[in-house]
Amino acid sequence: MEKYQIEILKKAIAHFGREVQINKIQEEALELSLVLNQMNCPTKNADEMEYKLYDELADVKIMMAQAEILFDADRINTHVQGKLALLNSKYLS
Repeated sequence: MEKYQIEILKKAIAHFGREVQINKIQEEALELSLVLNQMNCPTKNADEMEYKLYDELADVKIMMAQAEILFDADRINTHVQGKLALLNSKYLS
């Protein structure tokens, strides 16, 4: 993310508080999960669902950027690297 975007995220954390933003991470992850679950529902409007999908993906991306501020970004990235290495060695090699 851009430096100015990170500053906005830090302001949001300062304004709303750590616990509220951690709860918001959970909320946005759940909303994304629900949209993904509904994507192939024949009674849903496909264009509307696609819009909702990208909207929720954006929300989750923003909240994950806040997670890197709220928690230890280096530890998160260490886990990401480990999981990518496992994915590569177990399934892609």
